[in-house]
Amino acid sequence: MITEIYYFSGTGNSLVIARDLAERLNGTLIPVTAVIDQNRIQTDATMIGVVFPVYDFKPPRIIGQFIRKLDNPRANYLFAVCTYGITPGKAMQHFEKELKACGGKLAGGFAVHMPHNGIGSAAFSGTQHEQMFNDWKQQREVISDYIHARKQGTLETGNLFVGFILSGFFIKAIPILLPFFTQVLLKGWDSLAFTADGKCNGCGICQRICPADNISMIDNKPAWSNHCEGCFACLQWCPQEAIQAGCITTNMKRYHHPEVKIADMIQKKLKKTT
Repeated sequence: MITEIYYFSGTGNSLVIARDLAERLNGTLIPVTAVIDQNRIQTDATMIGVVFPVYDFKPPRIIGQFIRKLDNPRANYLFAVCTYGITPGKAMQHFEKELKACGGKLAGGFAVHMPHNGIGSAAFSGTQHEQMFNDWKQQREVISDYIHARKQGTLETGNLFVGFILSGFFIKAIPILLPFFTQVLLKGWDSLAFTADGKCNGCGICQRICPADNISMIDNKPAWSNHCEGCFACLQWCPQEAIQAGCITTNMKRYHHPEVKIADMIQKKLKKTT
């Protein structure tokens, strides 16, 4: 049985999930970005996994592109895992709908709670992060056993309102969200566009790590194009903490998964690894 695990990751959460599952399922780990430019994504795998983060309560746009390019998805046992910071919402239902439209069937869809890495991430403590990591160690065994047995039918989703309340995010994030909404109301959404402040030393890590190839270095400074996936990789991995999304991120604590190094992100953006 040939197993392939495709993933998209900005700060390493989904990479860790995909890597752990590839190890347990004896599968090949493949970045979505390594194949997305192909006209058709052809594979000899009999089992395919797709791991992705939840952005705006949906899969990233690149995951939809991947599904539409995947050749003959009905021929595979296909499962998916989404990572979420606040709530998975209906992200897995969106994924299943896209897959069905292309003739495929989702055997299992799972949601894994990982540290939030966008606006309001400071609402979660380091202790909460550790609990999420520990919970995953148990959850990965359940998911692996499900896949090994080739089971069908699981689809994990979340209620948006309940997710905000039970996570404690809404109350803790009020001091963060108020400046966010104030900035948007006064200056518009464009004020949240990524920029590099005076701390930028032109190292180019943001360009190298961007999974969407959306950043160019111009006059030794990063410039963003128009196909950003909103993964926050550039902001979170900048060693100088020089990249901002408006003034609300100036003092925001940066995050990436502690088991992932910047070299992992750059390397796995470029090639397949077993």
